[in-house]
This record gives sequence, structure tokens and C-alpha cells, in this order.
Amino acid sequence: MTRYQCGSCSYRSDHLGDAQQHSQQTGHVCIGKDDAGPTGGRFGKARVVVKAGAGVLAATAIGAVGALAWKCKGLQEERDGLLSMASGLVAQLAEATAENESLRSENDYLKSATGAAKTLKSYDDRVG
Repeated sequence: MTRYQCGSCSYRSDHLGDAQQHSQQTGHVCIGKDDAGPTGGRFGKARVVVKAGAGVLAATAIGAVGALAWKCKGLQEERDGLLSMASGLVAQLAEATAENESLRSENDYLKSATGAAKTLKSYDDRVG
């Protein structure tokens, strides 16, 4: 009698390893059956249901791990993009700070007596 049967297709096997390989390749769940058949009444059927539930749980866990790996890769790519954007913003901030300091120095010079006199003299030269 066949010991393992696929719940999704007609696959059957006498060996656990073959049934596991079928499950991994197809994503189907193989159900283990006792050689003696379901002579245990409710408990025999319950054992098959428990084995089927364990197979579904294993398939769900494998699917969840794959989904988490995909999400993790997406988050890493997003992090890399944010780091790149942050680097660009830091560079822009450094340029703006340097330009601000330059304008502040020029403004201080123009407010000084020397700067004001020079500005007025250049204005007189253009007007006169």
C-alpha cells in the first residue's frame, strides 16, 4: 500500500524522501498514510489530518520565509536609495553653507567704512 499521497495531484510514493522532494518541487502537500489504513476510527483520521495540517503549515512557513526575504531585499534597496539621497542633500547643504558664508563676508565688508567708501566712490564714478 502507498504510504504517501499528494493532496493536490495523483502522485503517490512509498518513501518519505520522494514525497518531500515532490512537495518541494511542486509546492503540493503530501499526506502520510498508515500501512494498516484508518482502522483507528476517529484517531486514525485525526492522525492523517494532523499530518496534512503539518504539511500545510510547513508550506506556509516556507512561503512566509520567501515573502520575508523578498521584503527584506526591497527594504535594503530602499535604504540604499535613502542613503544616496541623504548624501546628495549633505553635499547641497555644504555648498549652501559655503555660499552663505561668502555672502555674509561680502555683506560685512560692504557695511564697514572701507567697503562703504569704495561702494560710494564706484557709484560716483558711474554717475559722474
